[in-house]
Order: sequence, then structure tokens, then C-alpha cells
Amino acid sequence: MLITLIMLLSVLLIIQTVYLLYYKNQIKDIGNQLSFISKNNSFKFIHTQLKPQEIHRLTTLCNTLLSNQRDLNQKFIKKNNEVNATIVNLSHDIRTPLTSLDGYLQLAKLSQLNEEKTKYIAKAQDRIKQITTLVDELFLYTKLQNQVYVLELHSIDMINVLQKHLFSFIDEFSKIGHEPILNLPESPIYALSNEGALERVWENIIRNYFLHGEGTLAIDCEENQEEIVFQFSNRLKANQSLNPDKVFSRFYKEDPSRTKHSSGLGLSIVKSLVEMMHGTVHAKLDSNEFCLSVTFNKHAKENEHGR
Repeated sequence: MLITLIMLLSVLLIIQTVYLLYYKNQIKDIGNQLSFISKNNSFKFIHTQLKPQEIHRLTTLCNTLLSNQRDLNQKFIKKNNEVNATIVNLSHDIRTPLTSLDGYLQLAKLSQLNEEKTKYIAKAQDRIKQITTLVDELFLYTKLQNQVYVLELHSIDMINVLQKHLFSFIDEFSKIGHEPILNLPESPIYALSNEGALERVWENIIRNYFLHGEGTLAIDCEENQEEIVFQFSNRLKANQSLNPDKVFSRFYKEDPSRTKHSSGLGLSIVKSLVEMMHGTVHAKLDSNEFCLSVTFNKHAKENEHGR
């Protein structure tokens, strides 16, 4: 009986020793695999033959860390590519008006007639405004990408802000010979918003119409118990294409030569500002009719002491 017990314990001890050695080899193999992945930037994951609880948990954690690190690397590569594209786009967008600005100033300097000097100086001033707008939009876009940047929201009369901003474009509408068709309610409608940000949203949408649209701009407003929806509709200019799925992407331009004097940030800024005001914005293209829909959550009017 004693001999049998000793033999049984000996067998158990041998099995345990073999298991521990195999267990140690698995830990060593995991270390070797991690070393190989690190040195070769491999996309492999950790694999083991044994699946005891501790080994399984270790390999799962290692593989989770590897997966997270690869995701971070991919995001970094994408971000780096975006930064490089941004630099290329901006250098082109700013260099073009700078070149023409220099040309007009040279022409004004060489011109003998006051009338010609005035004409060239006016064109140079126009290029300065274009550069200022480009830099201003880039600054605002960069600020909006900062996660700590927030807007102070109040209950705003959305109809009043839109009507006031439309009036500021009266000269531009007169030049093209088309007044906007407005279908807006006569009574105020309030939403939780920021007046400065809302003015920038309306401005960028209207300027987008002047850049890419033709014919009449139609502005409609619909509401229900919870939301207010603004729709801006216009035809696209002849021979102009547009991808509604990309219009909110930064630096998006259908014109590959980038001959239009815009940063390509206008509607991207619109989307960022609207979402910061807890709204949504969507674009669609029906035949040659481009439509932007901007939705806000309605909010009760604040009293004079509520701000």
C-alpha cells in the first residue's frame, strides 16, 4: 500500500514537473513572440498551445494591447497624411491670391493713369480680403477641432438671426439678379444656440450658394414640437459636379485645379458648429438641385434675466 502511494505521488510529481516546464516554455514563447512583433513591426498576434486560465488571460491582454497600439499607429499615419495634405492645400490656396496680389500691385506701380491705378489697387485689395478669409477660416476650423473648446448656448430666435444675416448679403443678391425665396414663419422660433456661431453657419451656407450655385436660393423652415428644420436649396452651376457625401469633409473641392477662391472649409465648419449646438446637418443632391438641411432642437424663450 505504501509503495503504491509512493509510486502515485512520484507519477503526480513527474506530471506536475513536466506541466510546469511546459508552462514555463509557453511564457518564454510568448516573450519571444512579443520580441519578434516589436522588432519587425509585425501584425501577428500571440498564439499559445496551452489554454490554462492564466495563460489565456495573459495572451488576451497582450493581443488587446497589440490591437490598440496598431489602431493608434493607423490613426497617427492617417493624421500625418491629413496634415501633409493640409499643408499642400493651404500653400496652394494662399499662394494663388498672393501671386495675383503681387501682379496687381506691380501693374498699379507701372500704370501712368490714375484710373488704371485705382482699378488695380481695388483688385489687390480684393485679393487681400481673400487671404484674410482663408486664414480666418483655417483659424476657426483649428479652434473647433480642440476638444476643450465649447460654445456658450442660449435660447436664440433662429428666424431673426437668419433674416438679419440675409439682409447683410443684399448687395451680393442684387449683383446676380436673384432674390432668395423665403418660406419662413412670421413668429419667432427659439432653439438652444450661440448667436455668433449661428451667424457663421448662415454665412458659410449662403456663401457656398454664391460660389457653387446659380438661379434662386430657396430657404424653407419647418417645425414640429421638438425640432426646427431649415432647408437651403439651389441649382448647381453648369458643368459642376458635387458629392453630397463629401461636402462636409475639410478642404473638399470638386474643382481639382482649386481655381475658386475658397478654403474648402466652409461646410466643414458649418457641420462642426451645428453639432456643437446639438444640431445636425445633411446634404443631398437631386438631379442638379443641391439641398442643405440644418436641424436644431427647439427651446423655450429665456427671460431677460435668464442669461
